[in-house]
Order: sequence, then structure tokens, then C-alpha cells
Amino acid sequence: MANLTESQANLLRLANQLSQSLMTGDRDPDFSLDLPGLDFDFNLDIGEDASPDTPTPPATTPDTLTEVLLRLRNEQVEITTPFGTVTGTLLVVESDYVVVVEASGAQVLVRIDKIELVSEL
Repeated sequence: MANLTESQANLLRLANQLSQSLMTGDRDPDFSLDLPGLDFDFNLDIGEDASPDTPTPPATTPDTLTEVLLRLRNEQVEITTPFGTVTGTLLVVESDYVVVVEASGAQVLVRIDKIELVSEL
């Protein structure tokens, strides 16, 4: 085996670590590695068997939070925010906030960008 320069040995060590990470970690088969002066592109099949007999499900676009909230209008919901939980009837859905009427009759305005979780009750 030829003697490697220190930089070649380091590069080989990093490539080895990378291959080990690919085998044990995230199984995304498309991977790019950009190093100064070098460009490696890998497209690896790491054991995920995509049989031609198995149909691929159609791609679906996940609903936006606003779309989910619009479907839950006039329903009992629990909305979790960094500041606490609001429970009641989702009354209004605007572009940047919602209005929830609690059991006490109090109206609570919640900014959509602060909503962490919405559950229908």
C-alpha cells in the first residue's frame, strides 16, 4: 500500500466515518459531500428493497396549519402554545390568529405562529 500524505489519510478517515454513519444512521440514499477542491456524490442502495410489485403511494402535500384550523372551525379544540394550553370552541380563523371561546365564555386570541399542537376534543 502506498504511503498517504497526512491530508489524504485524514480524508480517507472521514470517508470511512461517513460510510459507517450512512450504514447505521439516516437511510437517505442521496448524499452529497463537498470538500474544498473535492466533490463526491454518492447514490447508495443501502438495503431498502423497493420491489417493482409494490406500488408507490402517491405523494401527498401535508395540510398547512391554517387548513387544519379551518376544518376545525366550530369544533371543540385544545391548542398548545409555548405559553400554555387553550381549550374551547374554535370560533374564528384569520390569516395570523384564531379566536377560541372557552367554557367560561372568555374569548382567547392565539397567534397561529405560536401554535405548537392542535387537537380536536
